[in-house]
Amino acid sequence: MYKVIFDSINSTQDEIISFNNYKKILKDNNLYIQSFKQIKGTGRGKKKWLSPIGNIYLTINQKLKASHALRNNFYICYIIHKFFKINFNINLDYKWPNDLFYKNKKIVGVVVKSTILGKKSYLKTGIGININNSPIIDSVSLFSIINEKSNILDLSNIIIGIIEHNLTKKISNKKLVRYLNQYMLRDFKLNHPIFGKNIIEILSVNEDLSLKIKIDDATKNIFFGELF
Repeated sequence: MYKVIFDSINSTQDEIISFNNYKKILKDNNLYIQSFKQIKGTGRGKKKWLSPIGNIYLTINQKLKASHALRNNFYICYIIHKFFKINFNINLDYKWPNDLFYKNKKIVGVVVKSTILGKKSYLKTGIGININNSPIIDSVSLFSIINEKSNILDLSNIIIGIIEHNLTKKISNKKLVRYLNQYMLRDFKLNHPIFGKNIIEILSVNEDLSLKIKIDDATKNIFFGELF
């Protein structure tokens, strides 16, 4: 594992997109880019992730088999969820496909971008965790939950160590899905290129990591789309 840390940067995702600079490292190691502040933090799609000093902003660059790429963001959510549960006795809620909430407010966001080269996939997994600050009104921080400030460098090193350790483990999709469904948030509308913006009933995550929904009295499985 290698880690590069900045005081301030446009975006950890932008930095790691130039992964050709780090390609020798990625042959045998994961690379973590972290910044204490982001000027242009990246969210899903065209959304921005507000990134003041006091929270964790990092991107993991991994080289994986292309067939393993899909489940990566689900697995990262699983690892972080377990971290909060074990270390702070906090049960976060899971929003498909890659966010974690506390009492209907976002505390963790995960966004994945990938480059497929043959049978290999270079994944850039961005992770934002609100630790000491809640940047927007519908977000929440660890500080607001436990009423205690955290040292960002120390806590991020612990989280990175746990992520790195668990990325080497094998967990079945069945176990992963069962865990995520246990904490699934279901009160969202759908924004989808086929089904439009509709009120839906969220049923469950399937073993293939698609989302089972009920819309107009019909059951559908979707692999992409936004819940809002």
